[in-house]
Formats: sequence, C-alpha cells, structure tokens
Amino acid sequence: MTLLKVSPSGQVYDVELPEVKVTRDQGGGYYVHGQGHFIRFEDLESAERKRQELAVYRTYGGPRP
Repeated sequence: MTLLKVSPSGQVYDVELPEVKVTRDQGGGYYVHGQGHFIRFEDLESAERKRQELAVYRTYGGPRP
C-alpha cells in the first residue's frame, strides 16, 4: 500500500517514492517528497537544497526508510 499525503491545495504526493523528488504545488510553494519525506518550501532553491542534502545523507550511510 502506497503512503500518500495531500497538501492544503488538494494536490496528492507519494511519500514512499524510492528517490526524493521536488514538485511544485498548485497552491504555491514546493514539496520535497519520497523516502518517507513530505516537506514544504516557499522557493525552489530551498527545496532543491534539501533534496540534495537528503540524497547525500542516504548515500553516505543514513538510515533507510
């Protein structure tokens, strides 16, 4: 069963994607989601920075969800 989250704008996000992804929300802002994460950011730059941080953390021995 896939874990889905819904943003306040009604857009649905898959939280269990194998890779972390950044998606623009139809209500404004961006969501970082996948690998158990569901985090909202106001701007793309901040969202991409978090996505990269999570990717590096996973690559270098972080816990696997």
